[in-house]
Amino acid sequence: MIGNLQNRLSAMMREIGLVHFRQLISSSDHLPYLTRHRAEAVATRVRMVAAAFSILTLAWIVLDRLVLPWPSWAWLAGLRLIAAIVFVGLSIAAHRGITLRRAFGLMSVMLALPLSLFLAAQVLFSGIALTGAAAIDSKLYAALPIIIVAGLGVFPLTVAEGLVFAMPVILAATLAPIMAGGGDWLDQLSTLWVLGLILCVYLLESMIQLHYMINLLRRASHDPLTGTFTRNSGNEIVETQFRLACRQNAPFAVAFVDLDNFKSVNDAHGHEAGDWVLKNAVANLGRLLRNSDVIIRWGGEEFVILLGNATLEGQRIAMQRIVAEWLGTRPGGGVITASIGLAERIADEAQDWPELIELADSRMYQAKVSGKARCVMGGDEVILPPDMHPIPVDERPEAAAR
Repeated sequence: MIGNLQNRLSAMMREIGLVHFRQLISSSDHLPYLTRHRAEAVATRVRMVAAAFSILTLAWIVLDRLVLPWPSWAWLAGLRLIAAIVFVGLSIAAHRGITLRRAFGLMSVMLALPLSLFLAAQVLFSGIALTGAAAIDSKLYAALPIIIVAGLGVFPLTVAEGLVFAMPVILAATLAPIMAGGGDWLDQLSTLWVLGLILCVYLLESMIQLHYMINLLRRASHDPLTGTFTRNSGNEIVETQFRLACRQNAPFAVAFVDLDNFKSVNDAHGHEAGDWVLKNAVANLGRLLRNSDVIIRWGGEEFVILLGNATLEGQRIAMQRIVAEWLGTRPGGGVITASIGLAERIADEAQDWPELIELADSRMYQAKVSGKARCVMGGDEVILPPDMHPIPVDERPEAAAR
């Protein structure tokens, strides 16, 4: 079994690569859109599991009443009624204002309920000789930690998160019976071994779920041609980063990039050449920018770059680097240049992110009509390349259009 898990884990690492594998281990590299979707997924599963458990918890009272002695079944019935009410409350609360922290909080409460029943049963059954159906019922209570750990596999968790949720359950399952006087170390070692195997399976299941979610979101949120974020997913990222910058009173700049004379490439060389130019331009942008900067394909040959926590001097350096090296070569020779407009939240006193995007777009148009192959920043500052490269344009007048 362990060998099979190792083989599946190795196959997964080869498939997704080291960078994406880190996303399965820890959430530190997760982007906001992934965090939001994970929060919704966890909340949805909490609602479903809590609703089902509220019914099962009440149904178990009947079994306890039939097979357990008084007052053990009565104490457990009271705890089960409380747990059922809390389960119903969880299924309702998981609909409102979900963040990942809130979803994890609801999930923690949900897991604590069956664990509390397990601990209560260990105390109530200690010192009582149970036989027949009552002994079977007590074994079902003893299996609750195994059910809890196995059930964690339905949630898209990282390995670090999975261990945080599972280890308290495993610790309680190991120590509680001994502390209650109803078990010995040998029995608990076998229980711990079973829980360890289930933990490995559960962590693998969670990683597979998370890997599947990341792939789906990547396909939905990334442009298939260039690999950049799409405009829809980009809107969410801009909004999140803008709000974060406002909360931290940090700089946040947006650069609007429009490739110059792109239509002439399609007209003269075909759409495949145009696709090649777009991919080449994005590859060069990624090389010239910081790893933390975000590139969004806004539409056609237009791109938006998010420069978080970049000072005015840092913004200027980034733009100077782009206009100095530009974005590759065109199919017919010459350089892929762009008209760029840049706006910054604090300096431009932008009240919201659409205003910031609109201002950057306006400055990009200013760069376009004033000669192309340049960047217009705030205060009418213009960044020109050290040596203006010739821009090949077809003889037809429409080829010089934006």
